[in-house]
Amino acid sequence: MRVTLIQPDTGGVYPPLSLGYLAACVAARGHEARILDLQVPAQRERWERLLAESRPDLIGLTALTPSISQAGTLAARARQLVPGAKIVIGGFHASMEPEQTLRDHPAIDLLCVGEGEEMLAELCARLQAGQSPEGIAGLVWRKGDTIECGSPRERIMDLDTLPRPHDFYDLEFYLEAGSFTHQYGYRCASVIASRGCPFRCRFCSIPGQYVHRSPESLRDEIADLLRRGADGVFFRDSTFTIKRQWVLDFCRRVVEERLRFHWIANARPDLVDDELLTAMKRAGCFALCYGVESGRDHVLEYYGKDHTVEDTRRAVAATKRAGIRVIAYFMLGAPIETRADIEASHQLARELGAERTIWKIFAPLPGCAIYNELKAKGVPLSFDSIRTDRASYPLADMTEAEIEQRFRELQREFAYARDSRLRVFWRQLRRVRSPGDAWRLTRRVGRSLLRRAAAPSPPSPSPLVERGQGGEVGRRGEGRGRGE
Repeated sequence: MRVTLIQPDTGGVYPPLSLGYLAACVAARGHEARILDLQVPAQRERWERLLAESRPDLIGLTALTPSISQAGTLAARARQLVPGAKIVIGGFHASMEPEQTLRDHPAIDLLCVGEGEEMLAELCARLQAGQSPEGIAGLVWRKGDTIECGSPRERIMDLDTLPRPHDFYDLEFYLEAGSFTHQYGYRCASVIASRGCPFRCRFCSIPGQYVHRSPESLRDEIADLLRRGADGVFFRDSTFTIKRQWVLDFCRRVVEERLRFHWIANARPDLVDDELLTAMKRAGCFALCYGVESGRDHVLEYYGKDHTVEDTRRAVAATKRAGIRVIAYFMLGAPIETRADIEASHQLARELGAERTIWKIFAPLPGCAIYNELKAKGVPLSFDSIRTDRASYPLADMTEAEIEQRFRELQREFAYARDSRLRVFWRQLRRVRSPGDAWRLTRRVGRSLLRRAAAPSPPSPSPLVERGQGGEVGRRGEGRGRGE
């Protein structure tokens, strides 16, 4: 079987790790697998020709809620280019809204709910044998005018058995293009150490059952990435610090085996302490991202966060003591919020003084509890308008336009002041060890100069900018109301 997986253009620089795992799994079963990544400019410009030339038997797509319409358009065009291929879609949105996804996008034949590695391998085997895919666990299919679903597929409990994803996407592009590279000068690879989450944040659609890889498996993957040119890692887990002893074991192995790399991860304010943070710093932790969300405890309780504003204060202070940079994420626009609640978040952000403070408007994603409540109340929610820079509904004392205006003001106030260009350049220059390193650095500097020359003049600063503390607009984690 020839399998081609398509990554839609999200406008970001998050590598297609999920598709990489799928491609690696079907390739391990003897099938021919490749990824067309529309986030990579060279592939985006030629994707139609590349797809037609690959003559796939099966085409796979993934999409989050904001990109589901784009995925449907891609599927329709793929149907024209390769009319004999089956088309399957997966991802968070498809898993949360399987029947509507198939109804809205007639070019898509099949849909995967949940994890796709074993399902896709079984689907390839069925199609290769000329058998019907109907009945495969975790699969949704069309039958006449109806849509039928297979039984739920069991979760993959041993993540160490999964082959690594990095051979199937343009690793070098993401090492060069990643935001970590441009902000701090590190060539940063993305790694996933776990799946699921034991917590029940009401804005999140991540499955609850939490499983993690062994420290040894993670260490081996990182060592391989370092050999391939990375010197930084972004752990893309929703929360890296869920199992304290596991984190300590991982940090100990990194130190003992002298793996030298800088890394960044997501953490919860109620799941860090001085001992843990010291161990993480010693193992190379460079920055931690905290979902602060709000400056009001009753809003945190509404979100189901299970931590308080005081927990956040303690965690940020401890993180700074350990010498780790703090990245703070805030959301505004919870259905119960008021203008005063948003101003409390504003004051807390100033008080914390994080290196980066990132603001987003709450996006009610399908599958999360708040989305279901809003739908039950008759709030009109269009998938195309569910975005983290756009209000989906008014608050008690703020219109949608006022929410978006306050959001833009907060973005400007906390506009991120990255490390100085000279410091980043010096950090990169010190790591030049070969002609290839020198060429990559020269190319990166040239691109930076071209971007600066092409960039429009910045707008005149408002009083909010003059009071700013730092923080670039960014996005964190699939399925958590923010996206990447």
